[in-house]
Amino acid sequence: MTVWFGPSCFGLAAQEFQPGPEWHSALEAAAQAEARARAAGDDAALGAALYRRGTALNRLGRSQEALGVLMEAVAFLPPDDRQAQALAWREAACAQRNLACDREAQEFLGLALTLAREAGAAALEVDLIEDLAQAHSEQGDHAAALKALRGSLTARRDQAGSRALLHTLVRLAQVTLRAFEAAPERYHSALTEAEAHLREVLDPAPAPRPAPEDRLAGEAHAALARVLLHRQDPAAAHDAAWRGLALLRQSGDTRGALRLLPDLARAQLALGLAAQALGEVRAALTLNPDEHLPDEHAALHLAACDACEALGDHAGALAHHRAYHALDARHRDRLAQERTRATQARVGLDATREEARLHRQRSEELDGLVRDRTAQLARSQRAVIDLLASCAEFRDAPLGPHTRWVGDAAQAVAQALGVSPTDAAQLGLAARLHDVGKIGIPDSILLKAGRLLPDEWAHMAAHTTLGAQLLSQPGAADGGPLLQLAAQIALTHHECWDGSGYPAGLAGQAIPLGGRVVRVVDTFDALISERPYKPRWTDGQALAYLREHAGTLFDPEIVRVFAGLHERGGLPDRH
Repeated sequence: MTVWFGPSCFGLAAQEFQPGPEWHSALEAAAQAEARARAAGDDAALGAALYRRGTALNRLGRSQEALGVLMEAVAFLPPDDRQAQALAWREAACAQRNLACDREAQEFLGLALTLAREAGAAALEVDLIEDLAQAHSEQGDHAAALKALRGSLTARRDQAGSRALLHTLVRLAQVTLRAFEAAPERYHSALTEAEAHLREVLDPAPAPRPAPEDRLAGEAHAALARVLLHRQDPAAAHDAAWRGLALLRQSGDTRGALRLLPDLARAQLALGLAAQALGEVRAALTLNPDEHLPDEHAALHLAACDACEALGDHAGALAHHRAYHALDARHRDRLAQERTRATQARVGLDATREEARLHRQRSEELDGLVRDRTAQLARSQRAVIDLLASCAEFRDAPLGPHTRWVGDAAQAVAQALGVSPTDAAQLGLAARLHDVGKIGIPDSILLKAGRLLPDEWAHMAAHTTLGAQLLSQPGAADGGPLLQLAAQIALTHHECWDGSGYPAGLAGQAIPLGGRVVRVVDTFDALISERPYKPRWTDGQALAYLREHAGTLFDPEIVRVFAGLHERGGLPDRH
């Protein structure tokens, strides 16, 4: 099972969390191996060294840095070594989880699972199924998570003495408990099942088996404390929580320790120890910066609010309650920033890698190698664009085929306008990234069902400039003309022919051709698609709208060409 390691800035006080020296040594050794592999031009060795360095960085709490290194490792690891690729994506998912980017972590785990299956790595496949089951449970799909984990448990029991069995038992107990808390009337026997799994991990077994490591034992005690709180046994819950807290801190799992503290406080409140509960919660809030731990701090503030009320400190309770609500807005903003930074780190990665390789190629076959590398670069750029477009689509569901169709249709329109097939293909590929800036728009705005308020509309409109900035970063600029064209389209695809558009109010031919083409194609697809705020239109209604506004919102020549292609069946199919 994946172990989520403590992220950067997640540390408790220095005396409570010191990363093991072995990971510092591992980091230094991996850096030396990386330098040797780069000098020798050995891509496979470089990929392996980068993976080891990213893993060490993750264990040392430097998860943002680890994510960039692991993405580079994926690029250099042999494509046919599916198991190594799966392990790298799994470690990258760990980094995303540590950064509280849970959606991205789930996406990476899904890719790792596919690679593990292709590699025939059965044990790794079971591990990844458990990882995804836990992720699904955290997002509310408890039935699917329980089904996957129970199947995994059956497989684990066939492996006598396996430490992996202990991990599975704890994960299954955690998910079972989470399902009970979400729907107690549906999962009425869940507490008994969860406690049985946890006792199997923590209590001596008749048959020899490995003891759980500190972190896993800490997680088991934490889950047991919650079960006992539900059973209204605060004394036993208090004992389990204290044991779990000590083990989690000892293992360096700061996030897990902070998540356990509110349950410890509830047990103390039930035992009449409100002052002690408040002191420990406030100490945790003071010792741990909250900019990377909004969820954990929110739970701590609620526990402090309850303790203040029990002590009759109503002003203190109000202050903690206000702090709890303030964290929600900060959390959304931070997630948007992390998504943007993580995406930026990937934009120019393949282009930079290929350029470095080209400089190493000096032989009689240089011309042929350059042609091969150029073709590979084009494939890499397409892969980067596919990844970025998928990120935007993933957040803007159910609009999965939108960006792909807009790109294909934009290529068809450009070619019908007389653009060369090569340039039209480039325009179509770049057009797929027209909405990449939506990565940075909060879900509360992006997926809102009703009309946007003025300040929400301003946030939504900013996706044009955000997309252009993302595609114009120093790393992205190495992607050459393709990403430059994509940045131009992202910036101008909401400009209008009569100058009434945004963000710059450009008019007529001052709007680049790519922006004018995507303006028409994007509008048509949006009109015939069902959105949270509107039903879908028929093709005829959408075409009538384009013709009605040709010369005002849209370039009239592009509307004419687009409508002609539609009538002749010259546009790509929408799947």
